[in-house]
Amino acid sequence: MDTDRYHHIDNDELSRLLQDGAAIVDVRRPEEWAQTGVIAGSELLTFFTATGQSNPQEWLAQLDQLVPPEQPLLLI
Repeated sequence: MDTDRYHHIDNDELSRLLQDGAAIVDVRRPEEWAQTGVIAGSELLTFFTATGQSNPQEWLAQLDQLVPPEQPLLLI
């Protein structure tokens, strides 16, 4: 895994990245979105089911439809 590609950021960095055109994909579950809210403009694409299952190949295919590969991507 290329760890130089992944970073934890604070709110100031989040604002800068959004101004620069980064996409946000929120991978949490609907009940989490209801609990905490979502960042305006986020794409909602749940990764895990309620039982903790996932289908990474299907999820990546859906992600490819939402965000072009060349666009910076923020995951929540």
